[in-house]
Amino acid sequence: MVTMITPRITMSRMHFGFNFLLRLLVLVLVFAVAGTANGNQQISSNGGANGKHSSSAAGTLTITPDEELAHFVNQSRIASCGHSNPDTKLRWRTPKNAVIEEKRGRVHIERKDNALLLIFEKIERSDQGNWTCEVVGPNKTNGGTPSSTPPPPLQKSFKMIVYEPISFRDTSNVQTAVEDKDATIRCEVKGHPEPSVSWYFNGQPLYFAHNGRYSKLADGMSIKKVTQNDTGEYTCKAFQISTTGSSFEEKTIRLNIKHKPYLPKWKPSVVDAYGYVHGMVNLTCEAAAEPAANFTWYAGGKKLTPKSHTIHYGQHVSMLQISIKTSSSFGKYKCEAKNELGSVSQEINLKEGTKPDPPSLFQLRGVNSDTLDIDVGATKSHDIPPDPTTVIGYRFELMPTEEYSRTRSWDHASRRDFDVADGATYLLVQLIPDTKYLIRVAARNAAGLSDWTEVKEFSTHPLQPHGTSGGTVVSPVMVAPLWTLLCLVLVAPTMMLAITPHHVDHQQQQRHH
Repeated sequence: MVTMITPRITMSRMHFGFNFLLRLLVLVLVFAVAGTANGNQQISSNGGANGKHSSSAAGTLTITPDEELAHFVNQSRIASCGHSNPDTKLRWRTPKNAVIEEKRGRVHIERKDNALLLIFEKIERSDQGNWTCEVVGPNKTNGGTPSSTPPPPLQKSFKMIVYEPISFRDTSNVQTAVEDKDATIRCEVKGHPEPSVSWYFNGQPLYFAHNGRYSKLADGMSIKKVTQNDTGEYTCKAFQISTTGSSFEEKTIRLNIKHKPYLPKWKPSVVDAYGYVHGMVNLTCEAAAEPAANFTWYAGGKKLTPKSHTIHYGQHVSMLQISIKTSSSFGKYKCEAKNELGSVSQEINLKEGTKPDPPSLFQLRGVNSDTLDIDVGATKSHDIPPDPTTVIGYRFELMPTEEYSRTRSWDHASRRDFDVADGATYLLVQLIPDTKYLIRVAARNAAGLSDWTEVKEFSTHPLQPHGTSGGTVVSPVMVAPLWTLLCLVLVAPTMMLAITPHHVDHQQQQRHH
């Protein structure tokens, strides 16, 4: 067909046409190869831009953990990042997108096998956020020339949520306030999520909306014009609720109200005391204060010192012990209690009284294995007010005879004090069974103690087995005198003769009816 159509075409023209077609075919093949290469490069870039999944050419990136993670501050944690191609270079970024390069420290990286580890030695609140592991991609194209738009790196992230447990900062267990001034009770509660706080006073809830004196503060609570009634225990209770659970903590704070010294309400500012020559008397001064008051004693306008007088100090109390050698010891004494907020004083008028007589009666009324019942003939005065000479009580001293025989001294004797009561006997309890005791007694009135009675020896009973009557206090009322028993023996037949006929008649009447 070609030969028939082109018989007149010369060979030169045929050669030119063949060359043109050959060149055209080469150009088509070149453009086709270039287009294929460009298409493959675009697919690879798209696969590398995917942060969760990579193409088969880019490989697979995995992290552990791969989801939201919750921790408390100060805990530790390790996150791992790996790639299917062990030669792939990896790196970690902080929530602020900063690359982590530290190989040691609180937050650092370490390489182990084919993984890049992110290590938190001590988690802080600032660590909350997204932590990202990514593949470090090439900075040049395959052709070796710089790329104007490098593909985004292959990356994966996990979210760290940091919880802070409840803590009480700068919260002292004991706090103070000044009377008649506004007070602040500090209870600074920290935590994340932020805790809610409620308050209790001596175990009872405080309702701030219904009491204008109380107000909640960011770091505690306040009370307007505190009084001594505000002294007590305040409990700060904190509740924390989160998506992963809840927690509860509390802190109890003792609030002390600073105030000037106060005398006891029941005690007048001027009191009378009594003593006698060659006797001893204790003058007592009490004053409640916060902080505790310092006590000073005066006599005749002169300050008394521990060098010249015996002075004892205790919590909110002081005692001046006076050995009365002459009548010059009688007179007015003054006690002053003072602290940084004020002072208060009390006057004591020491008067001459009468030394009481020792008890005229001293006998044993009953005994068992651990108790002695002693009668001293007590009679109570009903005078109003009682006469200063009236006996108002008794003091017993007792010690085992065996112990006294070793020491020959009453210095370590047991002392029991009792108030007087009409016809009362006095029980010396908690004694040792089957033991001999030496006992003496002195009477007491407003001026002091009498001389001691003579020393008597009494013995407790042996300890009786359980269920016997030996453990009861035996009293003379329970033991009939011998003559009473004889009378009963003599009188009983006569009583029987007198009673029996009536009894028989009564029985006969019952039978008759």
